[in-house]
Amino acid sequence: MTPHKQTISKADAANQQLAVAIRMYLNGGDMVAIHTLACAAREIYEKHCQMAAIKRFYDEIAATYPDSTQKQIFDILNSTRNFLKHPDADGNLDAVIELSDRDNKLMLFVAAHDCACLFGDQTPVIVQAYNVWILATEPDLHGVCAAEMETRYPGLVNGSADEQKAIGLRFLEDALSGKFLDTEGATIHQS
Repeated sequence: MTPHKQTISKADAANQQLAVAIRMYLNGGDMVAIHTLACAAREIYEKHCQMAAIKRFYDEIAATYPDSTQKQIFDILNSTRNFLKHPDADGNLDAVIELSDRDNKLMLFVAAHDCACLFGDQTPVIVQAYNVWILATEPDLHGVCAAEMETRYPGLVNGSADEQKAIGLRFLEDALSGKFLDTEGATIHQS
């Protein structure tokens, strides 16, 4: 039986939202719920990184686009989130936005990135696993772990998006069950 009340810290809230969003994403869950949860977690991590003077994903974007203002960057980063979260300015319930699987994959990456920056070795295992998984599955992000991950999980690097998700879910379960990746750049720390 679940408790009728819980005391939840900001860290717990963000970590739980991100963990649920990651599982939903790898299981092919509801795209709106995934995006909403990922953005909620991302905002908590991002703001706490900023307050602690820890480099966050926003800082990477700002460095890449030095002529853009903070508002312009956040308007782009939050456009889908804001559409899903707020009423239409014209009151149009039929207003639409396009949300893709890739949008969710990358928003989860932004949240997971900032989570790892904020918590370091105390980053939840599920978030560490997602970070390793995305580094292996995104050609623009391939890190030193991609080759090792492909060896351990054949089809991960070059499989279809659905195959990558299925393999990612298996990898996630392996990480959560205590299996460690002792490869350079892909070690998962139990916290």
